[in-house]
Amino acid sequence: MPHIAVVVSGLLGRMHSGFELISRLESEGHRVTCVCQPYTTEIVAKQGFDYLEIPEVNFKYTDPKANAETVSWVEKLKRHIENRNGRYEHGKKLLKLGDYENIWRQLKPDHALIDVELHDLIFTAYAEKIPVTLFHTWFSDTPDLRLPPIRTAIIPGQGLKGSAVGIAWARFIDWAKIQVRLGINKVIFQDYRRATIKAYAREIGFPVRNLRVSTLPPLCRFTKLPMLLLAMRELDFPHKSDENLLYAGPMVYENRYDLDTETDDAKRLHAIYEFKKTSGHKLIYCTVGSLAKGDVSFLKKVIHVVGAEKDWLLILSLGRNLSYEAFPDVPENVHLFQWVPQPKVLAHADCCINHAGINSINECLHFAVPMVIYSLKYTDENGNAARMAYHGLGIIGDKDSDGVAEIHKNIKTVLTDAKYVDTISECNGIYQQYRQRKLSPLIFKG
Repeated sequence: MPHIAVVVSGLLGRMHSGFELISRLESEGHRVTCVCQPYTTEIVAKQGFDYLEIPEVNFKYTDPKANAETVSWVEKLKRHIENRNGRYEHGKKLLKLGDYENIWRQLKPDHALIDVELHDLIFTAYAEKIPVTLFHTWFSDTPDLRLPPIRTAIIPGQGLKGSAVGIAWARFIDWAKIQVRLGINKVIFQDYRRATIKAYAREIGFPVRNLRVSTLPPLCRFTKLPMLLLAMRELDFPHKSDENLLYAGPMVYENRYDLDTETDDAKRLHAIYEFKKTSGHKLIYCTVGSLAKGDVSFLKKVIHVVGAEKDWLLILSLGRNLSYEAFPDVPENVHLFQWVPQPKVLAHADCCINHAGINSINECLHFAVPMVIYSLKYTDENGNAARMAYHGLGIIGDKDSDGVAEIHKNIKTVLTDAKYVDTISECNGIYQQYRQRKLSPLIFKG
C-alpha cells in the first residue's frame, strides 16, 4: 500500500481531525507518517502514530530591517527599498523552504495530505513532485451566488440579504475587505510572507493563476489542487461547488489519550453523569471554545437561566482564557470546569450551547446532540451557525443582544421540541455513512 504523509495543523481541534484522518487511513492498510511541528510532537507521540518532526512553520515573517517598531514609516520605506533585491532569498531562509524541500526528499511519501493553511509545506511538496491533496474542516467558500461568504450569518432565501442580490453584494464586500487588507499589509510592510510564498510558487512552476486571495485560508485559496473537505455536503447550503472539492465527512477522533485521565475533575464529571441518570435531569453542556475568549456577561446569563431550572444541569467549560474568579456565585446545579474532555461530556448531553466552532459542531453531530448556537463572530463561526439553523440542527441566538428570557427560550425549545433531536439524529445517520466510506478512492482519485 502507498506511504502517505499527513501534515497536521498545530491548532488542537484541527489536529484531532488530522488524527482521525490518519487513523482511518491506517485502518485501510496504508503506512502513514504524521508530519508535525515541535510544539505538537508530544501529543502526536502519545497517540502512538509514526511521526516526523519538522521545523516550526513561520507564520509571522516580517523583514526585521524594514519593520522595526522604533523607526518611522518613512524610515521603514527606505529600508524596504534598500532590501528589495535580497528580500526573497532572505524570506526563503526565514520560511525554511529549503529545509522543507530536504525533508520531503528524505521522507519520499507516495502521497501527501496537507492542512490547507500550511502553504510552506504545500508548495515545497509540489516542488519535489510529490502528489498533494489538501484538507480542511470548513464548509465550502466557492464563489457562487447561492452561497453566502463563510464569514457571514446570511441564510439563503431569508430576506433581502439572503436573495441573489444580497448574496452578490455580500461577496463583493467580502472581496473588497480582502483587497483593503492586502493593501494595508503592503503599506505597513506586513506582506512579506505572502510575497515570498507567491514568488516561490512562480519559481517552482506552480500555476499561480490557480490561486485566489481568500479569507479562509489567510494567504490564498487553491482552485485546482484536490481538496478534502472534512465536512458533510448535506449540511452546506445548496450550491455548485468547485470541481476540486471532495467531501470526506467530519473527522471526529475519539481515541484521544487525554480523554480517560483519572483526575479530580474526571471524578466530578462521573458524579454528574450518574446524578443525571438517576434523577432524569437534562444535561446542558456549554463551551466557549479554545481560540477565543468567552463573553463573561453572556455566560453569567446562561448560569442564571440554568440555575433557575432545578431539573436542568449545566457543565460549563471555561477554556484557557477565563477563570473561576469571574463567576463568584454559582448555583448548585451549575458545574464549572477549566477544561473537560468534550467528547465524553457530549456522550451524556441533551443540549450543547456552543460558539459555532466547526470542531464543536462536528462533535455534536457525532453524538447527535442538538445545539443552541451563540457565535463568537470569529472567522467561519457565523457561516457555521447559519448552516446549522438552515438545516434545523439547532437554534441561533445573539450573545450581544439576547437577554435571560431569550436564552431561556432557546434552551427550553431545543430540550423540549422533538424536531431538533429528530433532525440531528437523521443527520447523524448520514454522517455514519460517511464514516463507513473508504478515503483511499477520494485521495487517489484526486
